[in-house]
Amino acid sequence: MPLTKTNVYLDAEWYMNQQVFLIGYAIVSPGAIKFGQLYGKQITKASFRKIINQATGFIFGYGPDVGMMEKFFSMDLRKKFHCVNLMKPFRDHLKVGSFKLADLELRFKLVRKVVKYKQSIMNIWRDWRDPIRRQAVLTYNKEDVLNLVKLTAIIFKKFKITIAYLRSVRLS
Repeated sequence: MPLTKTNVYLDAEWYMNQQVFLIGYAIVSPGAIKFGQLYGKQITKASFRKIINQATGFIFGYGPDVGMMEKFFSMDLRKKFHCVNLMKPFRDHLKVGSFKLADLELRFKLVRKVVKYKQSIMNIWRDWRDPIRRQAVLTYNKEDVLNLVKLTAIIFKKFKITIAYLRSVRLS
């Protein structure tokens, strides 16, 4: 099913105290993907709103990302947008043991440059604070977002996921 509207994919990184330090996003329109990241002083409610307001279709996350953004920015995304935790359609259609993104990436042969944070999330916090290692965290987050876009396209096409189904599983 080709999604004919503009969809926003989100992937956030946060500390144990739930303070978000990095938001990766992809704005996907028919025939175009725009990737970006917010971090440091760029992480504001206004800058986040500018990104999500581009969604004319869905806002996609994986796991707790949408809920974390709602909490962090004190926003009710589910009320204004069609938000979908992609874990739900993936679980409904794939017959696999693990729904970790790392495992799905391997299953669908999506390659990464940075894999070390898949083993231990504690390393991401340490490396984020180190200006020399920060680039690896930025690359990791970028690959998370872009691989989520790729996985979604593959799985939606393979299982003929419909807009009606996505609306039925939207976060409420």
